Amino acid sequence: MLHEQDQYIQGSFKVLVNSGMGNPYATEEEVIAKDWGGVFSDNAYTQIRDADYSQESLDRAAENSKEAWKAVVRDLNSSKILLPNQLIDATGMREEMDAAVEDMVGPPPKPQQGGEG
Repeated sequence: MLHEQDQYIQGSFKVLVNSGMGNPYATEEEVIAKDWGGVFSDNAYTQIRDADYSQESLDRAAENSKEAWKAVVRDLNSSKILLPNQLIDATGMREEMDAAVEDMVGPPPKPQQGGEG
């Protein structure tokens, strides 16, 4: 019984430490399952210190960001809520606008085959 109480108290302190400086996305169960080294090592400081700052990683991040902004432009162009798009559709200029957006940001990516299901 004393061992169980010790484990409970230790788990509570792990959750307390994690809430103050740890991973905000970790569940209580995940935090309790870690040893103390794991609780102390998963925090904002170590995540910044141990991040991948290689040129390859930075290039990949830049490319992902560029593709995300292209997707934003495509989404704004296809939004039926925006007044300019409603006017474009009403005047029958949708094909011209879609072509202009495609010239600006390129064609949308092809849907990937497979996946989970």
